[in-house]
Amino acid sequence: MKVLFAAVNTIESDGQNYFSNTIPVMCKRYQVLGDDITVICHKKKVKKPKSFKIESNSIKIITIEKTNTLKKIIFGTSNVEPIFEKEMKKADLLIAHLPSKAGYKAIKYAKLFNKPYVTVLCGCPWDALWNYDWRGKILAPRSFLRLRKTQKNAPYSIYVTKFFLQKRYPTKGKWINCSNVEMKTGLPGVLEQRLTNIAQRRTEGRILRIGTAAAIDVPYKGQEFVIRALAKLKERGVHMEYYMIGNGNKERLQAIVDNLGINDRVFFLGGVPHDKVADFYDDMDIYVQPSKQEGLPRSLIEAKSRGCLCLGSITAGIPELLEPKYLFSKGNVKQIVEVLENIKPEDFVIQAKKNFETAKDYDCDVLNERRNKFLLEFKEKSFPTE
Repeated sequence: MKVLFAAVNTIESDGQNYFSNTIPVMCKRYQVLGDDITVICHKKKVKKPKSFKIESNSIKIITIEKTNTLKKIIFGTSNVEPIFEKEMKKADLLIAHLPSKAGYKAIKYAKLFNKPYVTVLCGCPWDALWNYDWRGKILAPRSFLRLRKTQKNAPYSIYVTKFFLQKRYPTKGKWINCSNVEMKTGLPGVLEQRLTNIAQRRTEGRILRIGTAAAIDVPYKGQEFVIRALAKLKERGVHMEYYMIGNGNKERLQAIVDNLGINDRVFFLGGVPHDKVADFYDDMDIYVQPSKQEGLPRSLIEAKSRGCLCLGSITAGIPELLEPKYLFSKGNVKQIVEVLENIKPEDFVIQAKKNFETAKDYDCDVLNERRNKFLLEFKEKSFPTE
């Protein structure tokens, strides 16, 4: 069975090899449909890849031009039509991650050649564009309507959220909710160590540490609002520290920190190898996801799985992961301050236990079993045995 996979991800290339941390993981999931997988995605040329080299010989990579200017998006002509036509003719079925240029083009030809397909909704284009800049606000309505229209008649769909994306982009077809995170949760000893750390840090009187894991040069990730909240708290005599991991230029956020005079309370740790990220969560007392746009954030689930007390903005799938008292409106500094001020010492133990347990729902084995069952049903219905 030949599978065409239209991905939202951008793959790195040094001119000879391809690099990605996510593409091989996704392909492994879809091998339940067939071992012969062709991936169509955007390419980014790099001198020093930040991802792992793709070694698998069973994955064929086809890259397309990335349309990243307003002029090209609105007025540009596409030179990729022949690629999608050729690859869709050869494929038996399609997995289309949305929203993506590759996904929309592939679905167009899947319909033309009457090939069965599954959509996977990974995020909300309205939130992503509207919260970006003025150009995004021009494109947001068009992108929103395009995904609504595409998704309406999709025969099979997987949503990464439990409720949010389903409500905003409903389908008449069959669907399941299944996060696309890939992690092991419920690991032995993690909760016990968290409870020990809570008691020890309280005895030592350590200043509470807040953490966020996200790119630091993407404004809609929202670290700015936590920084401003810390400045307000400091004015009130409440001292907390804010630690950020993530790649990107820190210049914009550093200017805010300098202006507020809280350089002694805010720390940029840069990019951290994934095998060291758990150590970061373990060192934090509170994890905050202040994004203005998300799907279902992996980092928030990871923090929960390490027993962190977690906060987040009311956007996309974040409210599905947190209790109401730990939520705040997007960009609302006042509410962030109120949530942080209202945390009681006993809440750390209560939330450590709750978060550790609820994160088990996102264990990769649990999710893979649910996804595989759905994909096999799709395959059996699309190719019934005679």
